[in-house]
Amino acid sequence: MNVVIIDLDLQFGDVASGLDLDPEHTVTDAVSRAAAQDSLVLKAFLTLHPAGIYALCAPRDPVEADHITPEQVARLVRQLADQFEYVIVDTAPGLGECTLSALEECTDGVWVTGMDVPGVRGLRSSLDVLGRLGLLPETRHLVINMADAKADLSVRDVEATVGVPVDVSVPRSRWVSYSTNRGVPVLQSSRRDKATTALGYVVDRFTPDGTAKARRRLHRRVVVS
Repeated sequence: MNVVIIDLDLQFGDVASGLDLDPEHTVTDAVSRAAAQDSLVLKAFLTLHPAGIYALCAPRDPVEADHITPEQVARLVRQLADQFEYVIVDTAPGLGECTLSALEECTDGVWVTGMDVPGVRGLRSSLDVLGRLGLLPETRHLVINMADAKADLSVRDVEATVGVPVDVSVPRSRWVSYSTNRGVPVLQSSRRDKATTALGYVVDRFTPDGTAKARRRLHRRVVVS
C-alpha cells in the first residue's frame, strides 16, 4: 500500500492517537535540513502502521508548530509525493499559512462538514476564500459527517448553502466512535454498518475509476437515511 498521511494540525493533531501509534519522529524532524536534502532520511522519520500505511505525526509539543514554515510544508508534501502514490494531508481547522501552502500542492480537496449551521456556513466561507485565492484543488469531494435524517438541516440545505453537491454522506455510528477510541481504523474492523459503507465510498473515489468520475463531476444524489 503506497500511502502516507501527514498530520498538519501541528499543534493539536490526533493522527497518532487515531491510529494508535507512538511515533519516534514527527513533522518537526521531517522538515529538518537533513530530511529536506535526503529522501531516505525523510522516510526514516515516518511511522509504519500495521495496515501498511505510513504516518508523519504532529509534533508532541504544540510550541514546535511555531518553528515550521509554509515553505517547509510545501517542500515536504512535494518530497513525499515523489515517493508515494497517495499523500493524505490532514489539516488543522481554519486556513492557516501551512494549510494554504499544502493546498497549493494538492490535486484533490476533501471537505468535511456536519449538519449544523455554523459548520456549513464556515465551509462556505472557506470555499469562497480559497476560490478568491485560486487555491481550490481541481477535484473536490464534499462529505457530510455524522449525518442525521432527524437534523434540522437536510442534504439539500447543505448543498444550497455551500453551492456544490454533496458526494458522500456518513451517518452517525457508534462503531466509528468505538474504532476511534481504540485507535483502529474502522474499515479494518469486522464491523459493518451504513457508516463504514459510506466511508468505503469515500475511498472508492480515489481509485482510478472513481477519480475519473469525480473529474467529470458525475455526482450521485445523497439521501440521509
